[in-house]
Amino acid sequence: MKKRMMFKRLGLELLQHALVVAVMVAVAGLLLNSYITVESINGTRIYRIFPMDSGLEFEESEIFHDLFRNAVSDITQLVVIKEQLETDDVLDPYKKIDVTEYARRIGADQGCAISVTYELDDLIKWGKYGVEYINRMMSLAEFVNYFGNCIVPENFALDEYGQLVFDDFHTVKKDGETDGREDPDQQGEQEGNQEGEQSGETALYGKTQEEMDKISEMLEEYTEEQLVDFVFSHIMRKNLGNIKMSREDDGSLTVSVPMLNCRYATVDGTRQLISYADNWVDYMQLQSNVASAIGSLTTNYQRYQICNSAYREENSNVKYMVRMMTAEGMCTYTNIKHLKEAEDREVTEYFSEYRRYLIYYPDSLEFMGNTILSEEELDNYISVYDYAYPDTTHIWIGIDSVYSIEGDTFHTANAVYQRIVPNVNKILAGIAFLALVWLGLGLYLTITAGVTAEGEIRSTGHLNRFDHIWTEILLLLGAGLVYGAVYGFRSIMEIAETAGAAGAEVMGTQLTRLYKYGMFALYGLYISISMNLVWYSLVRRVKANSLWRDSFLSCVFRKLAAAGRFILRHRNSVISTLMPYNLFLFLNLSGMALVYKLWDQKLYAFLGVAAVVLFDGIVGVLMFRHGAEQIEIVEGIRRIRDGEVEYKLDSDSLHGSSRDLAEAVNNIGEGIKKAVRTSMKDEQMKTDLITNVSHDIKTPLTSIINYVDLLKRLKIEEEPARGYIDILDGKAQRLKLLTDDLVEVSKITSGSIVLNRERLNLTELVNQAIGEFSERMEECRLQIVFETSDLPAYIYADSSRMWRVVENLFNNICKYAMEGTRVYIDMTKRDGRVEASIKNISSQQMNIRPDELTERFIRGDSSRTTEGSGLGLSIAKSLVQVQGGSFEILLDGDLFKVVISFPESG
Repeated sequence: MKKRMMFKRLGLELLQHALVVAVMVAVAGLLLNSYITVESINGTRIYRIFPMDSGLEFEESEIFHDLFRNAVSDITQLVVIKEQLETDDVLDPYKKIDVTEYARRIGADQGCAISVTYELDDLIKWGKYGVEYINRMMSLAEFVNYFGNCIVPENFALDEYGQLVFDDFHTVKKDGETDGREDPDQQGEQEGNQEGEQSGETALYGKTQEEMDKISEMLEEYTEEQLVDFVFSHIMRKNLGNIKMSREDDGSLTVSVPMLNCRYATVDGTRQLISYADNWVDYMQLQSNVASAIGSLTTNYQRYQICNSAYREENSNVKYMVRMMTAEGMCTYTNIKHLKEAEDREVTEYFSEYRRYLIYYPDSLEFMGNTILSEEELDNYISVYDYAYPDTTHIWIGIDSVYSIEGDTFHTANAVYQRIVPNVNKILAGIAFLALVWLGLGLYLTITAGVTAEGEIRSTGHLNRFDHIWTEILLLLGAGLVYGAVYGFRSIMEIAETAGAAGAEVMGTQLTRLYKYGMFALYGLYISISMNLVWYSLVRRVKANSLWRDSFLSCVFRKLAAAGRFILRHRNSVISTLMPYNLFLFLNLSGMALVYKLWDQKLYAFLGVAAVVLFDGIVGVLMFRHGAEQIEIVEGIRRIRDGEVEYKLDSDSLHGSSRDLAEAVNNIGEGIKKAVRTSMKDEQMKTDLITNVSHDIKTPLTSIINYVDLLKRLKIEEEPARGYIDILDGKAQRLKLLTDDLVEVSKITSGSIVLNRERLNLTELVNQAIGEFSERMEECRLQIVFETSDLPAYIYADSSRMWRVVENLFNNICKYAMEGTRVYIDMTKRDGRVEASIKNISSQQMNIRPDELTERFIRGDSSRTTEGSGLGLSIAKSLVQVQGGSFEILLDGDLFKVVISFPESG
């Protein structure tokens, strides 16, 4: 049976592995074949079809939306490039380009005051060959005066503190005359200057003649080097580019200036840019604008060739028209030739017929369409080229969803999408079915893990050899397998991404496809085997309660616990007490020493102090717990001592030696309870024996007494018959008395006695007994002394039972008191109780303990020559106690004293 179950589990586990492999192969098919690769003008674009996309049409998918966004972005850029490069819808290589104006439009101009004009063809060819610079090295003075003498009063000014500063380049001609440029502030101050001329002053570049004279005087106070520094600092503050300064060995400063190598001449035939500039600020800004125009136009030309070809009417399913009013007139850009001259209304009607279209009139804030693209997104595309799109721009874009033109991105993506999507749901359904079967097998194997069968007997918790390795090793193995699973997951995802990068249409050779599917299958097999190996072992350990028992930590803890128990329970106090105490001191001193050493490192010192405090706290808690447990054990011993033999200490809540001690105390209580039970059983057997024998004797005794009474009625006088009858009568009566006493004792012991309690004067009862026994007392020559005979002493008791008590006490006095002596009776009341004491002198030597006198069949006459059954005092004590009183016998030599005490009845 066991082997059959083992082979059954082995077969199910193999089936589980096969299911995981099948799932991973299906996942591989889903991942490796769910990519769409299209070639766009921006390069290869890869899209993945996710399972949630399987219910969407192509035009509703994120792939279509992304392609549409890219198309809108391309068209907005293409229109701008066409405006820059074309004339009458044709590329114009001779188009004139004002570089500063162009740089200003694309946002590259830094406020250059001059400009040059090149033909479009020259700038594009220049960009293809590359922009080159020549580094010019010159001294600081040469650099400052490169364009002519600039250290003239016209270029300087006075600041608000009256200090000389360099104002701007107003005249830098090499002949020292002004350049004829009008200062920007001069034109706005002509009226003020005319007023100055009337007052006899001349204004130049916003400065009065008086200021010019003062500037000229101050220039003479500075050296040429200082004035050159003024000009150089002004130039460097303009952030003109890569102008570098270095210091030579002789201490002089050298300036390195990158100057553009002009490959082509301007429209007016000039090749060098320095011919257009009068100072370094204008030159460097103009040079930067030329470089920016070259780079931008070259890039745009390359982009133009790609976009213009991709979005021709015969090459694209994307249809567009952009119409705007410019200074040159109405401009229309479109790839639908027959609509170029149509009115806006006709164009709108035409584009509205497309399944997906977009129409936007910014001037009237009209936005129509049925694509995911919003007006805000379209504005964002246009805002990049806001200089090229006036408010009068009208935009129409549509997609021919029939995809009649093959080869463009929309046609390619749609074809692959239609091929992949119908199979996604089928693969997902297959994966879900296989996963459910795998889950069901896993649940069954988990439930039956560790279960064995021998015939009809099934047992749980069976472990194999692998299950006995340390739990920590199993967990480390599981962690290693998890790490391997994560690494393997990354590997197969890289394979899936590589498949997407390689293209969804072609994944390489057949061998490559088998390798990729095989890697997915191998990964699934690895996951399944790893999980089965670790998971089922953990389940078996849990069922067998060996997860902790078979761990390394458990082994260490057991050894440490055994060592601790050996030390703490050792009989030698040096080992059990002094050793743990010394260990505690050593750990504390070591901790404090470590804290002292790390005192400068506040964090580690704080952690050390916290560790010492925590350790001391734990030891304190353990000591407190041990003390509390000892107190609990002592309390348990006290309660058992006081008669609660049923009391049990909760040993499960105790620890260590306290638990062992508690178990020992419980065993003591159990032993006492067994002894008490045995004693009570013996006592009950004795009582039952006495009762039964008494009842069995009473019947024949009654017959004997009756027959003796009949014989006495015959009045036989002959001797010795008469003597025999008297002896039989006396012995029968004595036996009857003994039998009655035994029955009385049996009733009291069994609790079947019925008490009729009432308010009773114990003094009167004693006085009555004195009267009843007065004759017998006289015969025994005993004198009664009862000085408190008139003291009222009320108690709550049964009068007949109390009479039996007093009667037994007086009978005992008559039998055992020495003749010719006195009997003292005393009645007192104290602390709410009534005490009656009777004292007499015994005729026999009292060589017996007081408590033995109240035991059954014990008599003061050890020779047992006197009359009596030995039950009188026992019955008296039992009757007093059953009524709530106390009965005590005191012996002092031959003095015999009985003390009876009852609660006083109010």
